[in-house]
Amino acid sequence: MFVKQIENGLDLQNTAQNFAAVYDTTLAPGESIRSHYHTDFEEIYYILSGYGIMTIGEEKQEISRGDVVYIPANAPHTLLNTAAEVPLRFVTVTVGAAQVENEGLNNMGGTQ
Repeated sequence: MFVKQIENGLDLQNTAQNFAAVYDTTLAPGESIRSHYHTDFEEIYYILSGYGIMTIGEEKQEISRGDVVYIPANAPHTLLNTAAEVPLRFVTVTVGAAQVENEGLNNMGGTQ
């Protein structure tokens, strides 16, 4: 059985086949995650509390508690907490993109 705290991120690359990491992140009011991208990973952000602006590529959208955001591999993305007094807290699940694509092909009977 594998049970760990997420504290400061949880690296799963040596434990799980497809999941790379899980993060519990809090952005203070006005704080942001700078624009970046991942060549080998897809991400899901699950917003636990607060609100802000999510940018993926050229698209911008307001996000808030309960939203789930999918971020594909190679997509530049950033997140800004637009609240004046409320922290923005979210969980990130990171999955190896190449592994997911290969599994999809295998499940559809395709070849690599």
